[in-house]
Amino acid sequence: MNLKTVSIPRVHLNGKTSAALIYTVRSTFLVSILFFTLTFMHMFFHEGGHALFNLSKGLPVTLFYAHPFSFVGFIRPMVDYYNVWQHLSGIVVEVLVSILIFIILWKHRSFYTLPFLLVFPWSATYNGIGDVLDILGKSGDYYNIMRITGLTATGFYFQSIILAVVGIFFFISLLPLLDLAPEDKKSLVVLPAGMLIYAAFGVLIAHLVVPGTPVDIQNHLAGEIIASATLRPLLMATIGLLLAVIYITLYRRIYKRLPAWLRVEKANLSWKDLWFPGLLFVVSTLVGLLMIT
Repeated sequence: MNLKTVSIPRVHLNGKTSAALIYTVRSTFLVSILFFTLTFMHMFFHEGGHALFNLSKGLPVTLFYAHPFSFVGFIRPMVDYYNVWQHLSGIVVEVLVSILIFIILWKHRSFYTLPFLLVFPWSATYNGIGDVLDILGKSGDYYNIMRITGLTATGFYFQSIILAVVGIFFFISLLPLLDLAPEDKKSLVVLPAGMLIYAAFGVLIAHLVVPGTPVDIQNHLAGEIIASATLRPLLMATIGLLLAVIYITLYRRIYKRLPAWLRVEKANLSWKDLWFPGLLFVVSTLVGLLMIT
């Protein structure tokens, strides 16, 4: 009799633990594959903005290096370093195009529109945080603009922080569509782990694929690409943890108070629902490999 009463709760506990583990693995996998699509779109828009500047000057684009992996992109040639629009065109086009997509799709937000909805929040978050780090590290588009214009960093910091705050809010507001409720502490594992796995794959691609490609032989950019890929896992995991902490603390407190048009209801996903982001992942990866080789 005693053995029966002890064994029942153990079976129940094991079942709950197994279900929680499967849920965490599925959500982590989903986050990791989604970032390939997100990165491809935001990098395509960004480098496309720089390319449009070239074309506006009547010059061809000899290198359009946009891809879904966690390392830097490029366009070449750089037409006029001392023209502010040479550096500003990328982020302007990226933000304008991604926010237009976001506005159009917001009323139709669902798991299937999620990869496209996330482009603006991720672009705003990544650029907001990244631009501050670039200025501190004396590199990147904003730092180049500072050098050209003589402007101080204060205004750029303010603009970048505002952009990051807006991006973070809308990014985490869409997390329920990833089957992550605001009160679910599994987000503390899912987001940083998923983003770390994505970035680690980029490190592998950078080391195995980039050396010896045309961008390496003709433009000597392999060293910069590999260096950026090597730094990205720590950055992505840190951003993921930051997003998760904000989500289960600050956002959790305001979630129920948000108006209906701003609140996103939680999706209940299964493995079969991952076919669509999985398809986008395969297409993004294959096209990305073709573009960097």
